[in-house]
Parts: sequence; C-alpha cells; structure tokens
Amino acid sequence: MSAYTFWLARALANQGHTVRVATNANEVEPTFAQLLYGGDAARLENDSVSGRLRVYHTSPLAASSFIPFAQPYVTKLFGLSLSIVEQNQFDVIFGWYFEPYGYTAALVGKATGVPFVIRHAGSDIGRLAEHPELKAAYAWALKNAAGLVVTNEREFESRFGLVDRPRIRPRFARLPDVFSSADAALDVRELLEAADSWFTAAGLPSQVLQAVQRMNAKPFTGKVFTIGTYGKVGVTKGSFDLIQALSKIAEAGEEFAFLTLSCGRAETLAAYYEVIATSPALAERSWILPPVAPWRVPSFLRRCNAVCFMEREFPIIFHGPQIPREVLSSGTCLVCSGEIARKPIYGGNLVDDRNTVIIADPKDHNSFAVRLRALITDADRAWSIGHQGQLLVEFWDEELPDFDVAAANLATEIERTLA
Repeated sequence: MSAYTFWLARALANQGHTVRVATNANEVEPTFAQLLYGGDAARLENDSVSGRLRVYHTSPLAASSFIPFAQPYVTKLFGLSLSIVEQNQFDVIFGWYFEPYGYTAALVGKATGVPFVIRHAGSDIGRLAEHPELKAAYAWALKNAAGLVVTNEREFESRFGLVDRPRIRPRFARLPDVFSSADAALDVRELLEAADSWFTAAGLPSQVLQAVQRMNAKPFTGKVFTIGTYGKVGVTKGSFDLIQALSKIAEAGEEFAFLTLSCGRAETLAAYYEVIATSPALAERSWILPPVAPWRVPSFLRRCNAVCFMEREFPIIFHGPQIPREVLSSGTCLVCSGEIARKPIYGGNLVDDRNTVIIADPKDHNSFAVRLRALITDADRAWSIGHQGQLLVEFWDEELPDFDVAAANLATEIERTLA
C-alpha cells in the first residue's frame, strides 16, 4: 500500500494535479525504512512533473521530551499539514490508512474547512478498529469526511455500520508498466555497496550484523538458479518455513543463490537473519538485501528465477497482498502457499506446476524442500511456469484500465463527490 501511494501521487502529478505529500517516512523504525541510493532521492520529486509533486517530512523529536513519551506523529503531521494548507490552495485532503494519516487528514480538514477523503487499509478494519478508543476516533473522522474510499464493504460495515457518507469506488487496475517491462535486472553488487549503512542503522545485535556483513561480502555472480523473497518477515509470512526448506536443500549440496529483500520488526528481522546464518551451507548461498524503493522492486524480480511468498495462517483473513500479482506480472516463477493461491480473483486459474508452484502447507518443510529442489534443478521449467503465470495475469488484466487511467478515474470520482 505504501508503494501504491507513491505510484498514485506520481500519476496524479503527471496528469496536471498539484500534489503535496505530508509524511513521517523519515522517522519510521529503521528496519521498515527503504534504502534510497543512486538517484532514488531525486526521483521522489521527479523533474518530469514540473514541481507539481512535493514531499514534506516531519522533524525528529528527542526521546523523553515529555512523559510518558511516544513519538507524537498525529500532532507532528497535523502541524506540518496545517502549515502546508495555509500556504497553498487545496481542493481536497486525502488520508490513506486511518493511523495516523486518515485521522490527521480529518483534523486538518476540520481546522481549515478543506474537505477530506479517507481510504482504509486491511489493518485499519481488521485490527485497529477492534480497539474501542481508536474505533471511536475513526468513527468520528469517517462521519465528517466528504467521501470514503472503501475497498471491503462487508468488513467495513461490520466495524462501523452504514456510515452515511459518499462512497468513492477505486477502479481495479493493471500494475504500473514497470512490472512487466524488459528493463535490466537489479545490480546486486551496486545495492550491496550501498546497503551497509542501512544495516548499521537497523540496530541489529552485533553478532547478527557481523553475520550479515559476512554473507554480503562474497561476490554475487548471478550464474546459478536464484530464489528470491521480499516484503515483511514474520512467522505467518512463512519466512522461517522458507529458510528451513532452503537449509535442507543447501545442506544436501545443491547449488543456488538466495536473495532476501525484506523488512520487519527489529527483533523478528534479527531472528530471521540469525536463522539463515546458523546454516553454514545456506549462508554461503545467501545475500541479505535491505528494502528498496518501489520502482526498484521489478528489477529485483527480474534478477530471480523464482520468488517465494509463503504467507499462511495470517490473522487478518481478508488480507489481500499484491506481491503475488507483482511476481506473476514480471514473468518470474511464483512459489506461494495454498492460502495465498486461494485469495486472488484469478485464484481459481492458478494451476500448480503450470502457472505457479503451490505449496499446500509451508510448515511441511521436507515436502517444501522437495518442490523447491525440483525448480532449482530445472531452470527451463521454472521459466515456463513464470511465463504461463504472466500470460494468465495479462489475460485477466486485458479488460482493466492501466494504472494512470485508474488514477485519473479516482480524481474524477473525488471531484464529483465534492461538487
């Protein structure tokens, strides 16, 4: 969803809208922060949009500045956004995610008289809305909004009832073209040269940091079958199941490369890295990569022969991650859990061993390892599966608008709502 906000802001700016983004991204926990390197920082405010897109960041506040201390992100974002609105002319304020952005949008809108629109995410209605005080605050914001972007009507109404505000329906669209392009694969060496600063700032235990640095010190040639994974790390993400399966293959002597481009809570990420390092055979085949900007993700997919997304027993049942679709769109072989294979609208057309590799139960590490080894030893088969997966997504996407058209439609719907 964070990547989607980037693509949306750029699309709207390229279409002639003036977009001002207020964010606390520079203050996020280090292990969730993207590494910007090369020309990434400049790309956030690309010259091609002629100043129509500008990003504003909150300022740091020293710990223990008040008691009890917690970073006052709502207050910071409110003050930042208030100054932006007072210095510019705006038609609408758009808040994505209830906490803290949607609620801040409501506060700024009420303070300035600028209409505001709120869009929820899965965690908003699946987790945060279960908290009584947060739910009361969100209900107030929703009832005062000019419009609501609701992507899961049933779950939304089960939490908040029938909120009498206009509904703005976003159009389901193709992914940005960069996912299906034939551009160059990720330069792993360039990324590794820039990555040390990210790992140093991540606050990892010294022994874990040293293990990561050892794994990343060896050259990456890209000449053997490469398995990748990216996104948040966690037990229900299947991250540790994947490591157990890969360890079995590595310890049996099979040659492959493993690239993990991941983020997560510091303690979970440290445990994940440590488990990789404790298998010498897997450590010899692994490179630990930090999270990168959204426009670099497609190049990571092109670097891999297969990409694994093993989410299982995820607590938010209606959670619908976009990673599988990104992998399929790139033409890289998707390896996913049975749970994930059932979620997409095209899930009924995902056929094991034809257009994806479906691991029914990632917790069965022996069976998981057998399936992965079969891919590693037959790169042509992995390519064929990836190609068929790409054709499937292209078929399903054929009637969908491209991303820029969907962005324009969202802007039009908001304009109609405000009229």
